[in-house]
Amino acid sequence: MKNILARGGIEFLAVLVGLSGSLWVDGNVKENEAIVQNNEILNRLYANLRADSSDGEWNRKAYERGIKGCARIIEWCDSNPTFDSVDDSIEKDISAILIATYFGNNDEEYNSLKNSGQMHLIKNNTLISDLHRYYSGLGWSDYMDRDTWRVTEEEISPFLSNYSDELYYYRGDNKKRVFSNYPKINLIRLPNIEKLRFYASKKLMHHEHQSRAYNRIVSRVTKLRSLLRKELNIK
Repeated sequence: MKNILARGGIEFLAVLVGLSGSLWVDGNVKENEAIVQNNEILNRLYANLRADSSDGEWNRKAYERGIKGCARIIEWCDSNPTFDSVDDSIEKDISAILIATYFGNNDEEYNSLKNSGQMHLIKNNTLISDLHRYYSGLGWSDYMDRDTWRVTEEEISPFLSNYSDELYYYRGDNKKRVFSNYPKINLIRLPNIEKLRFYASKKLMHHEHQSRAYNRIVSRVTKLRSLLRKELNIK
């Protein structure tokens, strides 16, 4: 009887050890698969951030051009100008008031990472917190971009249309271009100077805010890409 019990106990232990080993192997395989999937998402996220960096810098430069244009037009308005003082440079600076941008960042990979429940597989806690801070902070900048477009399209463009006959960029003609693909206005009479100065000062505030915002975005993306390179062992 003792031999039977002993043999049964050994067999039970053997089954238990085998089952535990099988579960450990299965769990280890699943964890490795999750790590591989996580790294694939992080690699795609890294590529998206590269686009965010270039787009953010482009937007920052666009708003910097807007800042210069607004500041110059405010100064010009204060000089008691006449229509005879309107030249190509003034028209370009007035056109720069109209600048507004859009940041088409892709947050799909970050949302996939967040919703996967595998964020803990990222080894660097700073990377986790910085990713959250970066993506959660984009909402305000997007709102300000939309508001800048609204002011441009609903307020300033209708105002300037009363004093101009063209706002068009001829592809290849840099004389008709203010910055990148933003067109230059053609004035046919002197705008209301008080209103023009008001709009220039209003957009100066928008442009300064968004220039600072995109400077922060580019800085955060630079740091995130550096952290991701270390996480993914990208040379």
